[in-house]
Amino acid sequence: MSASTLKILIVEDDLSFALELGILIKKIGCSVIRPVDHSAEALELIYSESPDLILMDINIKGRMNGVEIGQKIRHLEIPILYITSFDDEVIYQEAKKSRMIGYLVKPVSKYSLTTAINLAISNAKMMSQTEEKNQAKTGDFVFRETLFFKKKNIYHKVQLSEIVYVEADDKYCLTHTVTNEKFVARIAISKMERNLPREQFFRIHRSYLVGLNKISSVNFFEGTLRVGEKELPISRANRKLLQELMTRME
Repeated sequence: MSASTLKILIVEDDLSFALELGILIKKIGCSVIRPVDHSAEALELIYSESPDLILMDINIKGRMNGVEIGQKIRHLEIPILYITSFDDEVIYQEAKKSRMIGYLVKPVSKYSLTTAINLAISNAKMMSQTEEKNQAKTGDFVFRETLFFKKKNIYHKVQLSEIVYVEADDKYCLTHTVTNEKFVARIAISKMERNLPREQFFRIHRSYLVGLNKISSVNFFEGTLRVGEKELPISRANRKLLQELMTRME
């Protein structure tokens, strides 16, 4: 994973500071997902965009604070660099229960901030590489046109062209095929998304990935689509992106 491929989400209630973070990230060479200051928006983007790293404030708008979001998404294994004004031991210990890779207390100098972000990016890349190695050891191998799923100590080859959709189920993914077989793998859907070619698969919702050539119809008004006999939801954030991918005759 190179720095240029990293997507970074900024969750920050101070707009000017969020813009400063965005400028620093772009200078480093990473892409920035638009900043958000509300817990619901943050979760929507986390599930729809699958960021590689999150710069997280703690005191944000919404029902959840930054630490609670971090704990809620721990199973997604996304590293989090907290940048906050909370200099509190209890909050720090709670943050450690998430996928925390750093904790900065404001105010922080530009140079310290740049150094911390660079370090967080390096750690994120190392964690990703380690997870890929662990995945290869514990269950599923990925080839250019196939996946290998483990069932009762036997690896079953599945062509990518046979995959209809992938469904998130807590810490697992359920892969549904054209032959109505279902393969279970202990992997977050965000990691599964990275294993699949973007020109063939699209994340329509935080819980679903679909094969683009398996879509039989789309109802953008209701926010649903059909793959085979299954009707799946499309998140608001991804409706426009899906429309842009489709060639439509109107």
